[in-house]
Amino acid sequence: MKEALMDEHQYKNRIQALEDELALERARTEHWRKLYLLATQKRYGRSIESSHQLGVGLFDEAELENLCDAMENTEAPPTEQKVKSYTRRASRSRMLTLHPATPVVDIHHQGQTPVCSCESVMHQCGEFVRDTLSVIPASKVIVRHHYPKFECTNCLPEPGQNAKLVVCNDNSVLCGTVCDPSLLATIVTDKMQFGLPLYRQEQKLVQEQRGLSRQVMSGWMMLAGGALENLGKALDRAMYSYPLWNVDETGLRVLEVPGQKESDSNRNCFMIVRAATDRDGSRGPVVFTFSEQRTDEVIADFLKDYTKVVQSDGLSGYHNAAVSRSGGQESFTHLGCMVHARRKAAEILKTNKRAKLAGELVGLYGTFFHHEGELADAQKGPQALTERQYLAKRREILEPDLAAIKQWLLDHSKTVLKGSELENAIKYPLKRWQQLTAFLDYSYATSSNQLAENSIRPFAVARKNFLFCITPQGAKVSALYYSLVESCKAMGINPHSYLTHVFDNAGGCKTDEDWDALVPGRADLSNIDDYFTRLRSAMPDPNRTQPYILRGKKY
Repeated sequence: MKEALMDEHQYKNRIQALEDELALERARTEHWRKLYLLATQKRYGRSIESSHQLGVGLFDEAELENLCDAMENTEAPPTEQKVKSYTRRASRSRMLTLHPATPVVDIHHQGQTPVCSCESVMHQCGEFVRDTLSVIPASKVIVRHHYPKFECTNCLPEPGQNAKLVVCNDNSVLCGTVCDPSLLATIVTDKMQFGLPLYRQEQKLVQEQRGLSRQVMSGWMMLAGGALENLGKALDRAMYSYPLWNVDETGLRVLEVPGQKESDSNRNCFMIVRAATDRDGSRGPVVFTFSEQRTDEVIADFLKDYTKVVQSDGLSGYHNAAVSRSGGQESFTHLGCMVHARRKAAEILKTNKRAKLAGELVGLYGTFFHHEGELADAQKGPQALTERQYLAKRREILEPDLAAIKQWLLDHSKTVLKGSELENAIKYPLKRWQQLTAFLDYSYATSSNQLAENSIRPFAVARKNFLFCITPQGAKVSALYYSLVESCKAMGINPHSYLTHVFDNAGGCKTDEDWDALVPGRADLSNIDDYFTRLRSAMPDPNRTQPYILRGKKY
């Protein structure tokens, strides 16, 4: 009987021990769950809906913080976890790198001498230097021009008449207006380079300068643009000396087009861009041309006198223009764009990331572009090959990649579903394969037309701000200004300095040779820094109390 009671007592103790162990395990599990919820809330923020679903609303964050501290010292069974590694992005707000030629000014601050806690006066033992970056906005300067006047001593006036005087003006295309060449250069670069439309410039300036409205600024731009028409022709002539043109086009809305009916289309005209490249791969001018249409006849007439290499995005008009001569002989060599060929397959992956065949094709294109990029980077380094060596090495490396792409296209062209997007991605490059691979014969050409697309992008972005042009004449002037600004950017020239020089000297150009010497890359800008130095040295008149009132001619 006693042994039975002892067995029953041991049995109850065993049950109590198991219950205590189970309760402890439940407590640990609940603690870990609370820690997980706390970490989730810290990372993503507290969500009321998810808190009620998981029962978190019963716990306060302070309690969870205490649990964190307690559970850090709680022994837990080791578990194996695989965590995805990542690379922390470096902070971008702590360091700025500026050119060594950046101007520096020293400001010495005078502070009150502090008193130490021991009540003694402290003495200066050195200085603490902190560098900050300051940007000085454009300042207004009145430029007072003094022109000599001449009179003839032999042609004396009759009694009661004034003497005949001759005033020698400067060569500025803005002569007679109140606009300085540097001011119009600022207006043009703000709009064409930085995408700031005239109405935004008006909002920035109208409160500071009475009379400087967008109508006035537009009038100055149209006046100078009409005077620079021959400069646009000179820039077009300069294009023909370059062996490669990258071409592209984009739509443009023009409100008042003669002979064109009112249309609901947002873009009823076009802006065509040509980006030139020299034989050594260096950039040349960029020319924008306004066109009311984009037909095959317009493109053929546009390129009829060019006999070298033209690369486009695959528009049929350029291929038709190349073979427009009698006998079917090409008037120029037409190159295609491999990026546009890849884009057909990449668009399939945007809607269906599991598209196996499209992924294989994009992977083949990726291998080709990777090898091409490595060759181009190596050619820009100190170990650059000669033109013949580069052509041979590029063929050796890229032809196997191109052969793999073509073989894949041929293999799947027989089994692909008719009318599908993949069929279009296969037929597009096969139909243009000769144009897509012809770049291998020219060391200065690449497999893509990205150069023209990058050149036309500033216009496409700015178009979202100014929306349209009112007349074709305004569109032509815009094309001229975009040509000058983008040419300067491509050739490493400061657009503002160049335009200031052009507006100040173009009035003296008489012949084609004078205009040819004024295109970007040929103009002598050696005196422009002295001009800006004189403007920055301007000082106010200490004796003047009345505001300046500037008046200029109408245009």
